[in-house]
Parts: sequence; C-alpha cells; structure tokens
Amino acid sequence: MAGMYALWHGPEGLRGIARRVAGATALAREGLVRMGWRIVNATSFDTLQVDSGGQTDALIRRAQTSQINLRIVSADSVAFSLDETVELSDLRDLLQVFADACAHPDPDQAVPGIDDLLASSGPSWSGVYADQALPAALCRDTPVLAHPVFSSIRSETDMLRYLRALADKDLALDRTMIPLGSCTMKLNATTEMLPITWPEFSGLHPFVPEGQSVGYRQLIDQLSAWLCEITGYDAVSLQPNSGAQGEYAGLLAIRAWHHSRGDHQRTVCLIPSSAHGTNPASAHLAGFEVRVVAADAAGNIDLNDLNCKVAEAGNHLAAIMITYPSTHGVFEERVVELCDIIHQAGGQVYLDGANMNAMVGVARPGWFGADVSHLNLHKTFCIPHGGGGPGVGPVAVKAHLAPWLPGVGGAGGPGAGKPAVSAAPYGSAGILPISWVYIALMGAQGLLDATRMAILGANYIAAPLRGHYPVLYTGKGGWVAHECII
Repeated sequence: MAGMYALWHGPEGLRGIARRVAGATALAREGLVRMGWRIVNATSFDTLQVDSGGQTDALIRRAQTSQINLRIVSADSVAFSLDETVELSDLRDLLQVFADACAHPDPDQAVPGIDDLLASSGPSWSGVYADQALPAALCRDTPVLAHPVFSSIRSETDMLRYLRALADKDLALDRTMIPLGSCTMKLNATTEMLPITWPEFSGLHPFVPEGQSVGYRQLIDQLSAWLCEITGYDAVSLQPNSGAQGEYAGLLAIRAWHHSRGDHQRTVCLIPSSAHGTNPASAHLAGFEVRVVAADAAGNIDLNDLNCKVAEAGNHLAAIMITYPSTHGVFEERVVELCDIIHQAGGQVYLDGANMNAMVGVARPGWFGADVSHLNLHKTFCIPHGGGGPGVGPVAVKAHLAPWLPGVGGAGGPGAGKPAVSAAPYGSAGILPISWVYIALMGAQGLLDATRMAILGANYIAAPLRGHYPVLYTGKGGWVAHECII
C-alpha cells in the first residue's frame, strides 16, 4: 500500500503534499504567535509544540469539544501534528481552540488577524509560509523516486493496468502453488482484506483517547479472547509487530517474573537445535545466555541431553525455547515431560508459535505445559506475509506472567508504565480486522478443518516422495507434522 501510494502521487505529487503540510504548519505557527502563544520548537515540518502554561487542561477540553485531539507533552505544554487531510476549515477550528483559551476572548469577534491570514494563504498551503517553515539546510537537493515508473502513472486506468501487469508477473492461487513457508499457506480472502481500507479502521490514530476507540477496542478484546481460547493461555498482548518481537516480549516477561521472585541469577536459556532460527537471537537480545540442546536421530529433542543441560545450569536456568511442532517437521511426543523437567528446575517454557497452524483446534500449548508463546497472525491467521510483511506477533501467556505483558508508558495508555516493544499500544492495529474476520468466518470447525488439511497436505506430499527421497525426520508410523524435510 505504501509503495502504491508513492507510485500514484509520484515525486511531484509527494513534494506538493509535503509543501502543503509544511505550509499549513507554518500558517498555524503564525496564527498562534499573533495570539501571543509561544512555540517551543524553532523549526517545524508538520508538528508544533506550544507552551500552554496554566491553560493545558482548558485547551484539551476545548479541543475535544471541537473534535480535535491535542497531545499532552507535559503539564504546561501541548503539541499537534498536521497532514495532507487538513483543510482551511480544520485550521480555523484549531486556531479557534487556542483563541478561546486566551484570557478574555470575545465570541462575537473573529480571531484577530487569523481570518485574513487564512484567506490570503490560498488552497495549496505553499508559497512563502512553506518556504519559511523548512530550514534550507534540511531541504533535499537530489532527485527522489527517480525511477521512470514513478512518473508513469497519469490516470486511474494507468494505475489499474500497472497493478494488473504486476499481478501477471506474480504467482497466484489460480495458477500454481504458493511457495511460502509451510506455516504461511493461508488464503487472504477479499472479505478479510476489505475492512483495512475503511476509514473507521485506517483513520484512527494509535494514541486516540480511549473514549474515541470503543469499537476498535471491542474488536481487539474479541480477537484477544479468541486467541486465548485457541491457545489455552490466560492473557495476550497484540502489541508486538512480528514473531521475533513477540519472542522478545515473551522472554522479557519471563525475565521480569524471575526478577520479581528475587531470582536475578537465572540467565540461562536452553534452545534445542530443532528450534526456530530467530530464537537464539531473541534470547541474546533479552539478556540471556544461550545453551544448545541436541536432537536425537529421529529429530526430537534429546531428553538425556536436556537433563544434562538442566543439571549444568542449576539455579541459573531461566527458560527453554522450543518450537512445536519443530522445524524438523515432527510433533515432539514427550513435550509434556519436557515441560515438567524445566518447571521442576525452576525454569519457564517458551513455545514458539510459528507452526501454530498445525495445532489450532487440535492442541493448546497452554494446556500441555508451555508458559508463553507468540503467535504469527501474519501466518496462521491470514494476514498476508508475502514479501516480508506486514506482521503481527501477539504474545500469549499463562496468568502468572500476565503482569509483565508489554504496555505503553505514559498516562492513559494500556499497561501504562510497563516496557513497550512497539511504538503503539496495539502494534499494527490497522491490520487486525483481517485476522478477526478470518476467525469469525471460519468458526471452531473451520479452524479445525484447516489444521487437519495442513497436516494432511504435508503427509500427502511426503508419502509419494518417500520412495524417491528420504524423509529426514518422522514421528511414529512415519507421519510428519505440517511440513517435511526431504
């Protein structure tokens, strides 16, 4: 979507948008200065910070009455940002808020000089005000989007033809098999995708006051409850933007839980050789020392080696990170025993949910011993993942870890004061409707059927190949999980 936005507007269009935004911001600055307000930032592009003094609360109330949200920077400072959707009437309303908060405004009089200022600015927001707003040292003097394709779109028909040309070069469900990872093979139905284009979802600011996001939070609460039911965990945070970020958040929760019990020495994280590739990186990032556990000849975690590693770690053991079913393409039949070993040693079990599409409706990791998992909504729950994104990697935990799920610092944010792993309270909330619609339409039986088909499909592929290529790892009876390695 971002790429098509750049393509549609082209370099000149984007430059025009930028000048319009900068001009609108400069106009707002001029109007505020004429009213006697002090602007904190000397230069600006789209954002102004205003020294509000003792008028902060009054400004916030007046702004919300006019359906405008100001950002509270501090007790005596507010800020606002403008974009290409701002019209003259919006700017007039914004300036009126600040005029009303002055000492003794006369409601029957226009804001001194502001109406004339706006009338003289013209509809483009460009000209002298934009030029004044942008410091010369920061102005770009090299071409942007110089490839000819960005200047080739002159009409909606041009755009449609270009999109069709791209689609003709791509692989599609009606032509061939999609060569994504086995955990990613899901249909991104039009019904799921349409809602993310609706302004009721896409137009909402991540930090909008809670009273203005009741409907969106209802969707978030329902999706969270569904994910808890599917996984067997007690709480979930939708904040992480990727699976790796979900891993990081889950490990931070484990570390915080140990620290809350005074176990600051628990710094060892065991990771089987069959685990997902991002696990050791996430563990290192979270401050853990990684020690590898071997796999046996059948591809399972070697419990003898696990017991040895647990004994070596002693009271330094913090956690184990396993992937279930594993990247070897098998279900670990002794996974409950593995969880018991770790718990008895005082550790926690992190179960990588990258392969959850082989468990939905069949098994709940929170029920067979795991303490925390991340889920890939961009894999198991249908958010498109081709080309690397976008992604959502919620982290789900048992009740004892719930207090350490990621939050957002500052007043009013969900989980205020707790460490955040993403800049927004609910991460990539704009694409959550995709997974909500998928689960709602599939229902319990549909989700179970999808899991069964994933496992059946992998075995359907493995069975005829077995006579020609050795299948590296299998479970009892020669069966594989959601994938096979030949």
